[in-house]
Amino acid sequence: MANKITIDDLYADAGTFNQEDVLRMLKSKIVFTQEDEIIFVIDPTNLKAQNQILIYALAKKILKINQKIEDEAITNTEIEDKTKLNPNTIRGTLKRLKDKNILVKSQSGYEIPVFKIEEVLKLLND
Repeated sequence: MANKITIDDLYADAGTFNQEDVLRMLKSKIVFTQEDEIIFVIDPTNLKAQNQILIYALAKKILKINQKIEDEAITNTEIEDKTKLNPNTIRGTLKRLKDKNILVKSQSGYEIPVFKIEEVLKLLND
């Protein structure tokens, strides 16, 4: 028998994800400060631009899910500050990730919908 579907299943942030898998992915790449700031512990320039952005977005998702921050959205300025990527690279990468439906536009920036987290983890593991 199929699982019962509710209207909540149709919302972009409905459902859950395995936080342990996300934390395992982030563990050797970022740390959180007591003020819930995200700091890369590896040189982000050693990562592809897409991976830098996805790692940062996942870190914000974890903070939001655990009620440490109010807004998980990532912005161009914030990404440039944290990763030191070129603004044109950031814009192009965000557009590609949005076009692939990996990131969605929110009121204040971009975020990863819950239903895309497994796909993001797979991209980061490849």
